[in-house]
Amino acid sequence: MIYVLGFILIVVLLWLFLIWLRKTTWDAVHRNLLDLEDIVEGRVVRRGFASRPVFHGTLHKHSFTINFSTEKHEGKRSTYVDISYEQAAPFSFTIASKNWLESRMDDGSAQFVEYTNTDGMVFMARPAIDKRVADLLEKKDVQNLLNNWNDLAYFFAGETGIMYEFITEAVVKSTEAEALKNRLEEIHRFLGAL
Repeated sequence: MIYVLGFILIVVLLWLFLIWLRKTTWDAVHRNLLDLEDIVEGRVVRRGFASRPVFHGTLHKHSFTINFSTEKHEGKRSTYVDISYEQAAPFSFTIASKNWLESRMDDGSAQFVEYTNTDGMVFMARPAIDKRVADLLEKKDVQNLLNNWNDLAYFFAGETGIMYEFITEAVVKSTEAEALKNRLEEIHRFLGAL
C-alpha cells in the first residue's frame, strides 16, 4: 500500500513540476512580449494560467499578430512562432525550408524553385510555373533576408495576407523584444521587395 501511495505521489509531483515549467516558460515569453509593447504599438493577450500569450500590434501601418504553436514530429517537440500580417501581396507564393517541407511531404519537389543561402540552407518556393517567384528569389534584398532566416519553416504571401512561421528550440530567447522587432522589420523589408 505504501508503495502505491509513493508512486502516486511521485506522479503527482512530476505532473506539478511539468505544469510549473510550462507556466514559467510562457511567463518569460509574456514578459518579452510586454517589452515588445514598449517598442511597437500593440498589446499582449493571455487568456489563462499557463496559456500561451498572443501579441496584436501595428508596424508601418500594417496590423500583425504573433502567436505560438507546438508540434511533436519524429519524437522531437518544436515551438513555432507564427507572425501573420493583414497585408495583401501582389501575387501568391510560398517559400519554405527544404528540410521542414520534405519532412511533411512524400514528394512533389519538382513543383518548387530552389534557392540555397550562404549557410547552405535550401529554400523551396512555389508555384514554380510563376516566373515572378523565380524573379523574387533572384533579388538581392530577398537573398540577403533569406541568409538570415535559417530557422524559417515557411513564408506564405497571398491576397488574404502574409504568414511567416519559424521554428525555435529556445522560445524565450527567440521572443526577446529586440529579436522580434528585427524579425518584424525583416518581414517588412521582404514585403517591400515584392
